[in-house]
Amino acid sequence: EAEIKHARLAMLAAAGWPISELFDKKIAFVFGMTPVLDAANRVPSVLNGGMGKISPFYWAGCVVVAAAVDVYGLSQVTKKEGYFAGNLGFDPFGLNPKDEEGKKRMQLAEIKNGRLAMIAITAFAAQEFVSHVAIIDQTPFFFKPIWQVLSDL
Repeated sequence: EAEIKHARLAMLAAAGWPISELFDKKIAFVFGMTPVLDAANRVPSVLNGGMGKISPFYWAGCVVVAAAVDVYGLSQVTKKEGYFAGNLGFDPFGLNPKDEEGKKRMQLAEIKNGRLAMIAITAFAAQEFVSHVAIIDQTPFFFKPIWQVLSDL
């Protein structure tokens, strides 16, 4: 149960880290807020600093939402027959296969991608801490349009 939860959080974080570096300043400008990125466009993190820029209300909201999801998940363990780790019945797009072989393949893919995301998010934090350069600026060919990358060369 814990590994699948951590895997899902890591996948969200691995996607959210570069997206926040790309769009934080633009979104902050639209809403008239102060961007949370530092001068080198790095995301606030424990290693980079800047965690004080994030509102305590945001952190409280994160804890409340996480607790609600966890309580809901724990309540489902005792109610559902055939429950397996991480099966909260949330599949709004109907992507989960109906056959058993397909479900097992999807579960394996999810856990493998989650493990890779755990490594990726750890690497993002370490890489920005060591180099003091934002992830999107270190590997722009992954995160920026190719014509922009080529014009910057």
